[in-house]
Amino acid sequence: MHYCHYLDKKSTAYLSDAIVKHYMKSPEYTEIVIVCVGTNRYSGDALGPLVGSRLSERFDGHRYVRIYGTSEKPVHALNLLKTLTHIAKHHSRAYVIAVDACLGQFYKIGTLQVVEEPLQPGGSLDKQLPPVGSLHIKGIVNNYGPLNHKVLEHTSLTFVDEMVAVVSRILVKACQDIAPRLVSAEQQRSELQAPNHLSSAT
Repeated sequence: MHYCHYLDKKSTAYLSDAIVKHYMKSPEYTEIVIVCVGTNRYSGDALGPLVGSRLSERFDGHRYVRIYGTSEKPVHALNLLKTLTHIAKHHSRAYVIAVDACLGQFYKIGTLQVVEEPLQPGGSLDKQLPPVGSLHIKGIVNNYGPLNHKVLEHTSLTFVDEMVAVVSRILVKACQDIAPRLVSAEQQRSELQAPNHLSSAT
């Protein structure tokens, strides 16, 4: 796990670099898919959709980056499985990054974590949902406790939006660093699949 407080000036460079290094462990992907999990019902759970909306504007029409989960079209418990099924069908060779808010210990509030394993969404609310992504980034928005629905509901939206800005910058930088490698990998595959015009004469 890699982590940094969102106010740390090194957070964007440090956490985006962690994502790129994870990608480089098996760079066989053809595109990047970012799944931003959450809902606008609770301010504390809005981090994912708000990040998704920012990234959708930034990567609108981008050849190699796809965003699922925005404020207008959130990805949440009710449609998560359907979304993942769609991604598996239409983006079978994508490097999938999940984004979500989470609750944690009081002294960790404001921390951003890049975790090199799939996201297990809904953990703070004791929901059993399918895992998402090859890697995930999450922001600790409030304190974990016995009334997590109420905690999420009363989390400061201003605070969440400040974290959203940093998470968005991290993901933009990571995508910008990974995208040229995706192009290179695509070109290499095309060369390998091209017919061999130098076959020996018989």
